[in-house]
Amino acid sequence: MSRGSSGKVIAGLGLGIALGTAFGFYALAPNVEGGPAGSNYQTENQLQAERHARQAAEGNNAVSDAVLSEVSGDIVKNELKSLSVVIFTTPDANADFVRDIQSLIKAAGGNLSGTVQLTEKVLNTDSGDQVKSLAANSLPTGVKLDEENRTPGMHAGQLIGGALHTGDKEVADSDRAVALGALENADLLAYQGKPPAAADLALIVSGSEDNDYATSFLADFAKGLDSKMAGVVVAGDYESAEQNGAVAKIRDNHDAAGNLSTVDNVDTEAGRITVIRALREQKDDRAGHYGSASNATKETVE
Repeated sequence: MSRGSSGKVIAGLGLGIALGTAFGFYALAPNVEGGPAGSNYQTENQLQAERHARQAAEGNNAVSDAVLSEVSGDIVKNELKSLSVVIFTTPDANADFVRDIQSLIKAAGGNLSGTVQLTEKVLNTDSGDQVKSLAANSLPTGVKLDEENRTPGMHAGQLIGGALHTGDKEVADSDRAVALGALENADLLAYQGKPPAAADLALIVSGSEDNDYATSFLADFAKGLDSKMAGVVVAGDYESAEQNGAVAKIRDNHDAAGNLSTVDNVDTEAGRITVIRALREQKDDRAGHYGSASNATKETVE
């Protein structure tokens, strides 16, 4: 299946979900306020209709996920051939979605260099000064911190990105161990398995976190990683693209939006396929913003 045709399949299934939801609303709740037939429907019937519509949408999601899961490996085949990816997860990231993405990275021919868990502590404003101090004192040889953007998220991202990046200036294993170990020993991050090796690309998987400091940290962290690595993708659910969500903050920032890629439907198989394609896009020095939220530019990578 070609890149273009598979992209249309993914987008088409997403459109089907949207149409199914709309049909559920109009067919099951014709008199709900804002519906086609009036505004005097009783509250109980309105709630029942909304439940039916939600259940219909969830059913459509499940069907689409089932269809795509059968062919997702073929869709992403060779997208990440010879590339390595490190995954960062937030405390509220769904473990099943992360496992699915890990499998897709391998199906795409990529190498998973490691999975790093950002802790509640590192996302807490009380840890800001500690994060900045550790970043300044644990830098690998040749890695520098931004002197204009001195936020904890930016400096943490630059420290880790500098320790993990690949290429001509790849740091020594001992320097990488010092940088990552400083944050691990302070309970600011943890590993799923072994510490990560060097990686070309980084993926941040979040949930619905909307605490202003935490999501600002994540947005800055992504920018910090991107300043040192070949590319970064930030993925979350629909709510991550709203108001204080990390995806929303990246999309609302002109510079960040021009360099990072985001996905706001990681809770669907279509979204997880898009994550893989967005990683490939980042390696090709392109960026995009995908999903179903109003601030997404497209449904998926074409």
